[in-house]
Amino acid sequence: MGKRNKWRKSMVLAVALAGGLLFNTVQPIEAHAEETSQQMIDKKAKIDAEVKKLETELDQLQQEIDQKVKVFNQVQADIKEVDAGIVETEKRIEQRSTILSERMAAYQAQDNTVGVYLSVVLEAKSFADLMDRVVAVKTLMDADQELVNQQEADKAKLEEQKATLDEKQKELQKQFQELQQKESEMEVKKAENQAKSLALKAQIATKQEEERLEAERKAAEEEAARLRALQAATPVVHVNNNTNNGTSSNNNGASKPQPIIVGSGAGTASSGDAISTAKQFLGRSYVWGGSNPTTGFDCSGLVQWSYKQAGVSLPRTASQQYLSTKRISASEARVGDLVFFSYGSGVAHVGIYLGNNTMIDAQNKGVVIESLDWWNQYLVGFGRIQ
Repeated sequence: MGKRNKWRKSMVLAVALAGGLLFNTVQPIEAHAEETSQQMIDKKAKIDAEVKKLETELDQLQQEIDQKVKVFNQVQADIKEVDAGIVETEKRIEQRSTILSERMAAYQAQDNTVGVYLSVVLEAKSFADLMDRVVAVKTLMDADQELVNQQEADKAKLEEQKATLDEKQKELQKQFQELQQKESEMEVKKAENQAKSLALKAQIATKQEEERLEAERKAAEEEAARLRALQAATPVVHVNNNTNNGTSSNNNGASKPQPIIVGSGAGTASSGDAISTAKQFLGRSYVWGGSNPTTGFDCSGLVQWSYKQAGVSLPRTASQQYLSTKRISASEARVGDLVFFSYGSGVAHVGIYLGNNTMIDAQNKGVVIESLDWWNQYLVGFGRIQ
């Protein structure tokens, strides 16, 4: 019994010592855990602020774009107003031309205009009749002169309206190009900020979340790198055998860009369907950011929607569509290939090639079929949908 009691006392003492040691070690661990928790709270707050800052940068850039869109839309409205004024002026000029032509024909049937009026006066049957005829003749002569004056005034007005229209269209083209370049900048900024945001969030994520965020971050960085590389994309230079700068001289010594030899191979069934869809919207006004018939179309929106109806999925923007297609030379181009343009920094515009040096696209004048001749100065290249 003595040995057993001694063993029990030893066990109690051991347990007591162990308990004391455990108590003494738990206290510092809990204190460290509280400190780490507070540090994590502070770190999360700091990261949230950094993420918010990235979002604010995008918001500010979007506000700049929105402001440009307002200006673009206003210029579009101004052009419609000027166009309507030109139509009215031309209508008045045409109507007066008809009247004046009829008068001229009547006068030419007589010896001269004075003879016509003189015969009217000389045929008077009384003094009162004579006075009435003189007043009538003067009224006619004044009316003829007024018609001529109005005609000249409207012709001058028409020239002014056309000059205003030309200025407005140039302004619209400038706004159109600036907007497209801003979109290209916005794409790069979004991808860069997304990668930064994911990297920040990974710092306070669980192990499982961290792995997912890291994979997303890598994808975002790769996208950003590809889009940044496109920022260096500039129009190609077309060189012939006689010059080193891609231009040739006419008889007056002036230079002009060399034409591009573009193929016109047959398209696929899907490209034919896409083109048929796009042609349904000819004449539709250009709408910034538009990607369907309800909202209207911008350039890449028209391409994406048209091919979607043909069962082909394409990214939303011109830059993304460029990256998703296979590069081909101009001479290899066939109907249905996409043709891309840059105004000096990044791919900013896209159209669907129709063959015979033409394309269908949504541009500042709306959805149109047009020659590539003017656009060649901005050409980056052709892309084939895979």
